Order: sequence, then C-alpha cells, then structure tokens
Amino acid sequence: MTRYLLYSHDTYGLGHFRRSSLLAAGLVAAGPQHEALIVTGSPRAESFALPAGIDTVKLPSATKDACGAYRSLKLRGGLRRLINLRANLVCSTAMSYEPDVIIVDHAPLGMGGELQPLLTELRRRARRPRLVLGLRDIIDEPERVAATWHRDGVWDALDQYDDVYVYGDPAVTTTAQELGLDRRTRASVTHTGYVAPSMPERLDGEPFLLVTPGGGGDGQTLLARYLDAVEAGATAGVRSLVVTGPLLGDRGQADVVCRAERLPDVDVVSFSDQMRSLIASATGVISMAGYNTVVEELAARTPALLVPRRSPRLEQHLRATRLEARTQLRHSPAECLTPHRIHRFVDACRHTSRVDATVDLSGVATVVDALAAPASKRIPAHV
Repeated sequence: MTRYLLYSHDTYGLGHFRRSSLLAAGLVAAGPQHEALIVTGSPRAESFALPAGIDTVKLPSATKDACGAYRSLKLRGGLRRLINLRANLVCSTAMSYEPDVIIVDHAPLGMGGELQPLLTELRRRARRPRLVLGLRDIIDEPERVAATWHRDGVWDALDQYDDVYVYGDPAVTTTAQELGLDRRTRASVTHTGYVAPSMPERLDGEPFLLVTPGGGGDGQTLLARYLDAVEAGATAGVRSLVVTGPLLGDRGQADVVCRAERLPDVDVVSFSDQMRSLIASATGVISMAGYNTVVEELAARTPALLVPRRSPRLEQHLRATRLEARTQLRHSPAECLTPHRIHRFVDACRHTSRVDATVDLSGVATVVDALAAPASKRIPAHV
C-alpha cells in the first residue's frame, strides 16, 4: 500500500483543495492499494464528492482580510492560537497516518509557518516520507515573492523538500522561472504542465453564458458589472447562468438574486457541484482568473473572458495577461468590463464554439507517473 498525505492550507477560495483532490484522485486511481488523506482548512471541503480511497481531515478555518492578512474564520482568539492548533493537528495526523509521500500545496511552511513542527519532527526520523512541494504557475510578482520568502525563512525550508513540482507550462512564464528556483534549492524542480481534469462532454440544450467568480469571496465587482451589462442589453438573446460561489456572503448573494429576479434571462445559483460540466457546455465563460477555473476553461476549450483581481496580489492579472498572449483566452481589467466589452465577447462566442488549447495540460499524469512508482516511497532522512 502507498499512502499519500496532501496538505492544503485553504485560507481563501476553493482552489487549493480542488487541486489537491484532483491530484489525490489521480494517485489513488493509479493502483488498487493506493489511498490519500487530504488535510485541509477549506470550510467547504464536504461540498465536493471524493472517490473511494480518499478522505479528509478538517483544520479550523482561516481567511484573509482585505490586505491579505490571515485571521480566524470562526474560532475566537488570536491568530497565533489558531496556527498552533492547526500545526498540532497537521503534525499529529501525519505521524499517525505514516504516509509514504507528503504533498504540500503552495505554502512551503504552511499558513503562518504551521508546517514547521512537522518538518522538524521529520528531520528526527531515520526514514521519512518523500516531501513534495507543489507550486502554482503564478504566485505573485517575483520580487514580492522573493522578499516574503526571505522574511519567512522559506528559502531555507525549500532544501528540506525532495521535489518541487510547478503546476504550469514553462512556455508560459512561471514564478519559479522568474525566481531561478532550480538554481536556488537542492530539490529537483519540474514543470508538470497545468493540473487539469478530464472535462465532460458538452451537453446539448439552450445556449447559455456562464458567469462565475470562483469561490465568490471577492466576486462582487465582477457580478455587479455583469448585471449592469445585462440591464444595458449587452447579452440580449443569450441566457445567463450566474454561479456566485459559496463564499460570496449572504448580503452579496441577496443583492445578486434581487437584481437577477428583474431580468428574465438570468438564473442565479450560489454553488454547483457540476461546474466542469457547466464550463464544458457553456457558449462562453466570464470568470475571474483563479488557477482552477482557468485550467478548466482551457481543458474544455470554451471561449472565456478573464476578469482578474489585482489585489492583494497580482497573481490573477499575471496569469490572465500571459495566457492571453499564448492562447485564445481573453482578459479585461475589472474597470474595463463595460457593457460594450461584454457585448463584444458575447458576439464573438456566437461565431466561435471552441478555442485551441495550446498549453501543456498533463499535470496530473506527470505527478502520478513520478509519485506512484515504488521508488517514490520512504527515503532516508539525511537525503
């Protein structure tokens, strides 16, 4: 049996857990004796169906304020108390589960350094799991990432990892390339391609435009501007399905529903567990530029207009502009998302049913091939 433990800190949105669960499903499917445990802080992990062989351990949830600073989502008390609690849970889970491979998503030291106790404990072991760090294609501006990693001691921690997998195509410049990561760590650095799911077939039916801000925690601007455009007649003749995201909040959800009730061709739901089918079946998608949503759009070859956020980091803006230069995805800053811009996109969708995906989307297969082999199991701690 090969046991995989995937750590997904999940302090904002749904992206880290969705990526971890996709990788876990690929790893478990690679062998009848494989299983995976996802340690996650996502407050909505239970909303996603997981295949047999995969389970979760829920950490107390955290979130971010408007400036990007962490805070507890539900528990009272300070941030340090929350980090200590989560750190103890992560470490005790790993020690009890005894995984052969640990895959850390995005945060080398975890939220607020909460992986430090686990990394310290693993250094004491005669044999330890293989340690893998998975990084998004884009983290933020490279200068900002480098400074943050220096401040938090991440550069030293990177040398504790055996492998760094960059979930992107090196033909689309990644943060790892900008940092020269392969020259600054002893870990092996590999670009895997984007971690993309197998998308379902397009469903027949009435054409519709899909609008989604992902998790929805910061989707108010996109949703408001889109409804402005609908009211101005920019989408005349096309039905709209708006999936607000489960993290939008009660007031934001109520505002969207109230406006949509006055518009005959707009349907609103807060969450769908069939988002991949909706993306694959839509005439076009207007979305933010979070990693998972964009990758699903590329995998489905659905025309998409990306409306990236620019704060508290430039990750989405950089992803949108770089992919626009190499694919047929298009992007618009939120302040430029006018009724005219949306009308142009809707009109283009009438003439383009599918776009070419010219980037590497084989991330899941690459990770599975690298980690599902017997050689990926426990290694001496000094290596």
